[in-house]
Amino acid sequence: MRKLQVIEHNETRVLTTQQLAECYETSADNIKMNFKRNKNRFVEGRDYYLLKGQDLKEFKNLVTNSYLVDKRTPQLYLWTERGANRHSKILDTDKAWQQFDVLEATYFRVKNLTPLEMMKLHNEAILEMGEKIEKADKRIEKLEDTMTIASAQQYTINKMVREKVLNIIGGKNAPAYKKISSKVFSAIYRDYKNYFKIPSYRDTLKINYEEAKKYLNEWQPETNLKLEIKQLNGEE
Repeated sequence: MRKLQVIEHNETRVLTTQQLAECYETSADNIKMNFKRNKNRFVEGRDYYLLKGQDLKEFKNLVTNSYLVDKRTPQLYLWTERGANRHSKILDTDKAWQQFDVLEATYFRVKNLTPLEMMKLHNEAILEMGEKIEKADKRIEKLEDTMTIASAQQYTINKMVREKVLNIIGGKNAPAYKKISSKVFSAIYRDYKNYFKIPSYRDTLKINYEEAKKYLNEWQPETNLKLEIKQLNGEE
């Protein structure tokens, strides 16, 4: 975002649509569309000024940055602090909320402040924005902690279970496979779900995925089931 040129109208600090779009990291067309859809929420003279004719001509002569106003535009909206606030609510993005906090502290309320006071307000706005970002990061982190494994990871878990059971039983041609393979599958899934306290292996948390693979690699059936497998395979 380029440095904002300070603009005043009727002794009030305002922003053009282009400036507002850059601050909120959206397009001017999006600002215009949102205004058109929610025009009943805005009050002219309070939330915005609409310049036409001679007023617009005089304003163009005052603006030094040509990108702010198209020379051919027949009318121009100027947004007050309240108007900018309403647009941030309509956009309803973290970036828009954060940028309005900065605008509020460093643009709209600095007209009669000393440089030191301006710096203090700017720093406070940055700190406040940092706190909001930190809170958002914590919400994301919390969300990640509750996310379950993806379908590809579910496939890997299921594959590891099959391989583990086949290895313990002695393969599909082993006598134990025909007799009690379902029993061994039930045992490994039961132990897995009890260990991770979940109703299904599909509910494994992403943060537990590596631990889940390690658990399956190390899993062994309980003693009685081991003996039963050996007996059926004629190992005893």
